Amino acid sequence: MPRLTLWPLPFAFLLLGTFYLLARQHESPSPFSGYLDHPGSYAPPPPHHAPSSHHAPPLDTPSPAGSRLNLTLAGNELRYQAAVRARRALIEKIGGADSVAFPEPYTADYSLWDLYGPAFSCPFSVYRVGTMGDGGKWVCGLERATHHKNCVIYSMGVERQSSFEQEVLRQGKDCQVYGFDFSVTQWGPELRADTEVNPRAHFFPYKIGAVDNHDVKPKQYSLQGIMKELGHEFIDIWKIDIEGSEFGALKAVIESFKGKPLPFGQMQIEIHLNFAPDFIKTIGQFDKWWTLLEDAGLRPFWTELNLLDVNVIRRGPFVGEWSFINIRGRHPLLDDSLPDYP
Repeated sequence: MPRLTLWPLPFAFLLLGTFYLLARQHESPSPFSGYLDHPGSYAPPPPHHAPSSHHAPPLDTPSPAGSRLNLTLAGNELRYQAAVRARRALIEKIGGADSVAFPEPYTADYSLWDLYGPAFSCPFSVYRVGTMGDGGKWVCGLERATHHKNCVIYSMGVERQSSFEQEVLRQGKDCQVYGFDFSVTQWGPELRADTEVNPRAHFFPYKIGAVDNHDVKPKQYSLQGIMKELGHEFIDIWKIDIEGSEFGALKAVIESFKGKPLPFGQMQIEIHLNFAPDFIKTIGQFDKWWTLLEDAGLRPFWTELNLLDVNVIRRGPFVGEWSFINIRGRHPLLDDSLPDYP
């Protein structure tokens, strides 16, 4: 009778045990799920220059604890916080908040943009919407953000080019786009010529600012004032290109919500340094504003330096395109119950 070989048995038990643990891991809530789902458990880091005076509200999504989306968001947030710690350490290393944002040539081995990066990953497809070069924007999960009824897009700063708005309307059949710009009188030629979608585009000659002031010409509106006038409670995509006024406008928006989730799912913004009315000369000036965005739940997932400013004016680069996802509130980019789109 041949002798039985028993040495493979321990390996078989080990393999079965591994499969069992993996199965339990998929069934059970992730250790990260409480970090994002339980009330009071999540608060963004305090600014590096001052202690936080309040706890931010938790991420409040309808996704089940331990869902794939929540696991992804939690992992992305942990990596983002590691990047924040590295940024703070580097700022101290190069001289602190009073260090100049853009040192003179051959005097230092950094610029402001080296300290800030898109360290958070969008959990869905990211691609450029609109023309190449100046005008296009990088969007997170465009299909999820626009394939639903009552889809609302705000475009602040239209200027003379509207390829972004045109493509968003072609992607989202139920979307309405609202544009605001006092420097022009209408949409750009791409959107005006596209009669299939331009009935869903609405233009207002408003100036965007930190406060509402309708006694001046052109009328000045805050985000809250516009939303109240138009009857909107939430914006799926908020595009901002207001030539340097973004610092005061965003600060006012964030302060007005007093720690509550901001009323938009993502934000595509062109940041203008060394522009009026807020000239950014030091790292500390920028970091104070940037940290305000982080504390409000905004996470950068993409950036693209605007080299038009370098090529044409031979300066900087003082202009950068940035895309942020809002990790608070309830919206399609945080909702794992929605279907996936191709």
